[in-house]
Amino acid sequence: MDLKRLLWVIPVVLVLAFAASAETASVYFNGGYAFGNNGYGIPPYQGTLNGNSAQFFCVDFSHDITPNTGWNATVTDLNGASFASTLQGKQIDYQAFVYLISEMMSTSNQTQQAEYQWAIWSLSGGGDPYGTDASLWSAALAYVTGNPTYALNQGWEILTPIGSYGQEFLVQTPEPSSVLLLGFGVLGLLGMTLKKLSA
Repeated sequence: MDLKRLLWVIPVVLVLAFAASAETASVYFNGGYAFGNNGYGIPPYQGTLNGNSAQFFCVDFSHDITPNTGWNATVTDLNGASFASTLQGKQIDYQAFVYLISEMMSTSNQTQQAEYQWAIWSLSGGGDPYGTDASLWSAALAYVTGNPTYALNQGWEILTPIGSYGQEFLVQTPEPSSVLLLGFGVLGLLGMTLKKLSA
């Protein structure tokens, strides 16, 4: 294969690889988390998503995981039309999770951070060590109900384990539009390179 053809094949392969990875993902949890509270690690959790460093926000209290483990997950975009493969099954719940995560990350007070995380876990069997789950969850639902596009188009994805092992996570990834812009930039550079080669 000559150089000109190779330069055109590479971006096509990259775009196809991105499209293929949009439906399932490889999740790896290395055991890192922000701090401990009431015997549990408070996110963000540390690890990799498809081999790239990532921060995960756990929205699933009912499944235990151990450090240095991985699993495959179904990826559901928060902007998606179907949430059938997710544990909660409703977009509004995940929008409320994002609201609580945003509140959690906007404070440096660890007690408040833990309160927000326990409110997230309350939908999947978590306890209520601070007695604030109901009020925080109500505030989150009220906010996203009043702002129906909240958290959409911000790159949030739901990672639901395939099989019985793993936890459901929320992760914020680069928006597809950003990836497409990068792809167009690469194509532009390749076009300039081809022009120089043919001159």
